[in-house]
Amino acid sequence: MSVSLEVSDPDASRPFIEAGWAEATGAKHTALLDPTHQLDALFGVVNIPNVVWIDEEGVIVRPAEPGWPQGDYYPDWLREFLDQRDTEVEAKAAEVEATNPELAAKLRGGQDRDSYADAIRDWAANGADSTYALSPTDVVASSQPRPKAKSEGAAHFELALHLWSAGDREAAFGHFRQAHRLQPDNWTYKRQAWSLVGNEAAGGGEMGRFNQGPLPGQEDDWPFEGTFTSEAGSTPAADYYPKSADL
Repeated sequence: MSVSLEVSDPDASRPFIEAGWAEATGAKHTALLDPTHQLDALFGVVNIPNVVWIDEEGVIVRPAEPGWPQGDYYPDWLREFLDQRDTEVEAKAAEVEATNPELAAKLRGGQDRDSYADAIRDWAANGADSTYALSPTDVVASSQPRPKAKSEGAAHFELALHLWSAGDREAAFGHFRQAHRLQPDNWTYKRQAWSLVGNEAAGGGEMGRFNQGPLPGQEDDWPFEGTFTSEAGSTPAADYYPKSADL
């Protein structure tokens, strides 16, 4: 099952769902929409893609963590964009290798994308005996802490989405900013807010929602402290997609 964290209408998510179905040679799965980011509040999802392993009994076997299927299930226009970004990251890592190998490792690091699907297959074949299946105690220990600030951040984010949908943008901005302050490591909260404003400024289109910062000349109108470029661009892969599985 896949879930799209997106407050916009279903058509914003549809191209990605259909691209996955096409790559799977006709095999289809249940795809849900989560316009209020309940997966964040209830399961601790903080970025995309995140994966939660749940067994047939409804028991969490691995808490939210970065994870990918094998293969590229993206529309062609997005695949080109991601390839270019990956090339830039590798070039940056190569540039700093000689002077700062620790930073270079972080730029290349994080969760292993190529082997993650193999871990899921091992669990599907071996169940609780899988190397990657965690006990309930380990699931709790591996889960992110849930202090009061996170609950407050979730409440502010839900209010922001409601106000945005109701057309009260200025009030929504204030609650978005509070959610970002209270949950600074929650990238879904940031990227949802950035993409809503950036997409409008760009006039929509295929790449509109990937415009997560002000357009040139509109910097003073940007309602948030950060942008995707300024924050994600300065966050190494090992921190943006932290390694949680020994693959």
